[in-house]
Amino acid sequence: MNIVDRPDIANNTHAGVLIAAGLTSYFLNESRPKTALIPPVAGASLLLLSSGIKSGDRTVAHAAVGVTSLLSIMTGVLFSKAIAPSEATKQKFKPEVRQRRASVFGLMTLTGLAAVGVYVAGFIQKRKKAESIA
Repeated sequence: MNIVDRPDIANNTHAGVLIAAGLTSYFLNESRPKTALIPPVAGASLLLLSSGIKSGDRTVAHAAVGVTSLLSIMTGVLFSKAIAPSEATKQKFKPEVRQRRASVFGLMTLTGLAAVGVYVAGFIQKRKKAESIA
């Protein structure tokens, strides 16, 4: 079995990372920012889409790709800002907080890009199979 044959596994892994990273950020920050709850909500949404992805529902798969791609872009931007902070950010956050932010955003970006890669590879594989049959 190849991971491309099971995009639901990539989806569930990314969803788990989103949930864990978001809740970690929320509880480690004393101000409890509501924006830290965006990844867990998105992760839970992706988990709800998992059965449709596993069954091969194209609409659900495309929705998952869209959500995952959007989140990967957002976390990628936040990751780049965390690893190359502005002077204002340096003054606002302690070095250990900036490091934690970079780690969390980097992990979410990495798993998101990996999941998108698995989705796209699966789409390509299915299209090639359909063309070879026809």
